[in-house]
Amino acid sequence: MYKSTLQLLQSQSIGSISPDDFKRSIDNHRIQSLELSKNKDCDTIHTSPINDLDVDITENRYLLSGSSDGSIAIHDLEEWRTDYGTARLYKIVCSVMAGNRCAHKRSIETVQWYPLDTGIFTSSGTDRVLKIWDANRLQTAEEYSFNGIVHSHHLSPIATKHNLIAVGTDNSIVKLVDPRAGSASHSLRGHKEGPVRSVQWSNRDEFILATGGVDNFAMLWDVRTAKGCLMKLQRMGGKKHSGYTRDTTHDGSVNGVSFTPDGLHLVTAGTDQKLYLWNVWTGSKSSVRFPSLSHIKKRSVKFCVAGNPSNAVIFAPTGSSITSFGLNSKSTKAKHFYGHYNSVNCCIYHESGHQLLSGGNDHKILVWSYKGDEDYEMFWYNQREKLIQRQEREETNEENSATTTQHVPPSLAHTVDTWSDDDDSDEPPS
Repeated sequence: MYKSTLQLLQSQSIGSISPDDFKRSIDNHRIQSLELSKNKDCDTIHTSPINDLDVDITENRYLLSGSSDGSIAIHDLEEWRTDYGTARLYKIVCSVMAGNRCAHKRSIETVQWYPLDTGIFTSSGTDRVLKIWDANRLQTAEEYSFNGIVHSHHLSPIATKHNLIAVGTDNSIVKLVDPRAGSASHSLRGHKEGPVRSVQWSNRDEFILATGGVDNFAMLWDVRTAKGCLMKLQRMGGKKHSGYTRDTTHDGSVNGVSFTPDGLHLVTAGTDQKLYLWNVWTGSKSSVRFPSLSHIKKRSVKFCVAGNPSNAVIFAPTGSSITSFGLNSKSTKAKHFYGHYNSVNCCIYHESGHQLLSGGNDHKILVWSYKGDEDYEMFWYNQREKLIQRQEREETNEENSATTTQHVPPSLAHTVDTWSDDDDSDEPPS
């Protein structure tokens, strides 16, 4: 571990580390030093709990948020307005408020940008509808209705050969919607009875899909094959108190799945308050033991995995805090982020901004940045110091100018007019 950025720069200048290693070290250091920002915030627009967030991967600039009242908002992470002195509030670009004829009638559970274009985004929720939006006109371009609540949906971030949207609903069958065909083109059958709470496409192979359901299983699919299911992730070797072999993924519903940055492993979260790491190719569970989580709800868990593969970090909502810990460390130590006044529902890492964004039941979107924006705070401190120094210099110059005017050198004293204005009168002397 390098102690400072200066040492990293020196190491790179002499060629002891590559530019890629330099970037990874800086990114890891920033992730490990996240704190609640003292100077950054998002303009408040939502009046209900915020259930999901997403940052576009095209420009890495626009933040999309969905609320439980059906409202949607877009913030610009590169434009802000100054408020309360030095505070920076990310501006709202546009919003769709509850009651709008195009808005969801009930709670929004998932929002996502179209991976290739910021002119399109998607949303779904408890009104059993998946919507595809025209971001420029803020109108729905397509709508797809389902028989049950839509708990989660996802578009592949790397797909070039398909535009399939994976949809997990109250039905155990995973639906694949093709916007070009205008309908659900595939059905993936493998989960037992009960809702599918979480779906996510691989960030390494565009045809690999991971799903998690209330049947306590996480499954991997290859949508090119007729059967579809590649494997069920199962723990082996242990026994429950009832005597049955642990052949399920979790001892409770699998409510969250997320691929690691390199796409070689899958992280699963369950209502048994556990997180497990799985090898995607072999289906084996990693020996790394993560700290137990708390307050995992019976709904889709919106956690994220950030950083480079060798030092990736998990950020997971746990009650009114966010818990983070290293992914590959043999002795993982949890770190808690406190700032929300109520339950945290979602979090996402903004890579280009080196900041974590979170939303919760307090209707707020909080920004977590490197040392709480210590560099920005130092900038304003330096600006204040420069202003004070300039004022002191101006006062000193004024004092020196006044002293120079009052003091006359002896050599010039005889040239000074000492005639009194009082004697300069028209009356003759007495």
